[in-house]
Amino acid sequence: MVTRQARPIPVTVIGGFLGAGKTTLVNHILGGDHELKIAVMVNDFGAINIDAALITSTEGGLYSLSNGCVCCGLNQGLVEQLEELLSARIDIDHIVIEASGVADPARIMDTVRYARFAGRLRGDAIVVLVDAAGFDGAIAAAPGLAEAQVGSADLLILNKTDLVSRDTLDAWHARWAFPDTRTIETTNARVPFDLLFASGFPSRGASSPFTAVPVHEQAESITWRHDGPIDAKRLHGVLAALPARIYRAKGFVQASDGRLFAVHVVGTRVSFEPAAHLPEGFDGQSLLVLVGFGRDLPFEGVLAQLNGCGALARSGKKGSA
Repeated sequence: MVTRQARPIPVTVIGGFLGAGKTTLVNHILGGDHELKIAVMVNDFGAINIDAALITSTEGGLYSLSNGCVCCGLNQGLVEQLEELLSARIDIDHIVIEASGVADPARIMDTVRYARFAGRLRGDAIVVLVDAAGFDGAIAAAPGLAEAQVGSADLLILNKTDLVSRDTLDAWHARWAFPDTRTIETTNARVPFDLLFASGFPSRGASSPFTAVPVHEQAESITWRHDGPIDAKRLHGVLAALPARIYRAKGFVQASDGRLFAVHVVGTRVSFEPAAHLPEGFDGQSLLVLVGFGRDLPFEGVLAQLNGCGALARSGKKGSA
């Protein structure tokens, strides 16, 4: 397996206008059974409902929870707070930063991507929540900010959908949907953890649905494997054009020039990061796990496209799912 020292910690920024459901989502993460060690950085501890039974220790404003999560307040500059968290040498799978309701989450992610954090942090996703029943009010109150928040999202969570009609939701999608943004509908910010966090995908087994929190549909996954080198440019093109209901992908591939890459896909953003080695037991085999949302996902067509990314595909050697 790739060790902690071999890879940077992925960071998710949660944004959205006041009242959209960010704190509800943070509470969902802190109390969730996701099998991940997540550090959550919040603006207002007063709104966070940490179950006292989960708290194992507190030190310097850092709450350690029995499910592996830690929670700390943003009581100083973000750069300083991140440095302090990293220096604490806590074993962390993922960092979540809750943005203020009047903040542009893209600016926070820019901070995560500062050169000083290279090799230590990796910007994974900007997740933006929208109050389906109150977005018109947000636009009226702060049109530039609300639009910037929505436009910055890799994953857009249309929340509180139980408070409005289907016609209202359809009208919202028609007006505000962005072609490069994946959108799901939720109530009470109950977002499946498999869509929020890419950490650990390959270790969860082959081609069976992940455990996910029920929303309207279930998160589903499929694993693609390939023996032999990959045409990295062709693979990048396939991943950048995944069907809209496939939100996430993660894995490791071996390129035709011998380089190894860790692959991350969030929405339509694709990144290939140099990797020191493939996970133990793969011996040159590339692997990707793809996660989608809803029924009858077009996995079969995607697998066919991925099989065509083998560097030897023209000679008849293809990957297999």
